[in-house]
Amino acid sequence: MIDVARRDAEVARLLQAQGPRVSIFQPTHLAYPDNQQDPIVFKNSIQQAEAQLAARWPRREWEELIPRLTALQEDQAFWAHTTRGLAVLAAQGQLAAFKLDEATDNRVMVGSHFHLLPIYPLLQSTAQAYLTDISRDRFSIYKVSREGREQVELPDVKASFPELFNDFDKDSNLNVGSYSGLVGTHHGHRARAEEVQKDREKYFRYLDEAFTKLHKQTGLPMILAGTDSNLAQYRGLAKGGFYLEGAITQPLDSMDHRQLDAQVTDILQPQVLKVLDSFTTRIRNARNEGKAVGGLAEIHKAAGEGRVALLLCHDRVPEQERERLDDAAELVLQNGGELYAVGPDDLDLGGRCLALTRF
Repeated sequence: MIDVARRDAEVARLLQAQGPRVSIFQPTHLAYPDNQQDPIVFKNSIQQAEAQLAARWPRREWEELIPRLTALQEDQAFWAHTTRGLAVLAAQGQLAAFKLDEATDNRVMVGSHFHLLPIYPLLQSTAQAYLTDISRDRFSIYKVSREGREQVELPDVKASFPELFNDFDKDSNLNVGSYSGLVGTHHGHRARAEEVQKDREKYFRYLDEAFTKLHKQTGLPMILAGTDSNLAQYRGLAKGGFYLEGAITQPLDSMDHRQLDAQVTDILQPQVLKVLDSFTTRIRNARNEGKAVGGLAEIHKAAGEGRVALLLCHDRVPEQERERLDDAAELVLQNGGELYAVGPDDLDLGGRCLALTRF
């Protein structure tokens, strides 16, 4: 899952680097034993990058890059938690790795510019949400898009029901509760029915306040998951207006990955359509105002003049156009513009790329 804030900060830092720039992309695997091959493939990519660097630049301009890339290749913890794809960008003194929700081709590109487009997917960047399972005693939370999901941690939030109650007695023989939802409900010597109900409400209000704070920080909506009874009670208590109408009416650990991904995609579809409608309107208005530029040469010129407010490109660009596109993309970002990769069926660009200009 693309962390938009982190990506933007990393790219801003990377664009300050001098000298040749390396962009490595490869498919990765979610689980053992398939993921054992991923660092081996990356090692081969490092060797390809080194050969390309040696052919084009003096060694003093790039030799520091190889140890940085090798250190990542040898980082076992990094490779133990991969997604479906990986992008690694490196230059003198800089390296950033981005885990992608979709598999990517195995590519090694060395040049004067980074290949940024694959880490700026439109719908992964704009049609995201949080998904939380409130049907267990330890709630879990994920960041999701229609392409995938990634579990996140909320270190300032008490993750379990017992943590919220100081008088919880884990050794009491009264610990086995009878109410559903916060599974294995534990209450120790306070396990009277009325206390259970009050404390469940307290816990739900506590979560709502925590999620409200998260929404204020990120602007992302929330998908709820849990039993019908828990969801009904939670919605009745929650004050936040950021919960999506659709919900997953069973605990997440009772579903396989395909079931869960399909339901998340269905729930997010109205949000996806809203994003696409918004960009379609922007494109139509720009064309009506004479502020839409097509053709890579014209886009590159406008980007160099600092006029591009938004650059949209299909996520597959011919190799012979890549260098000029990469330069244009860097210029757009350096001048405060937006950059997004879109699928050919998502938006009508009238070509491979379309730039919306400020003037």
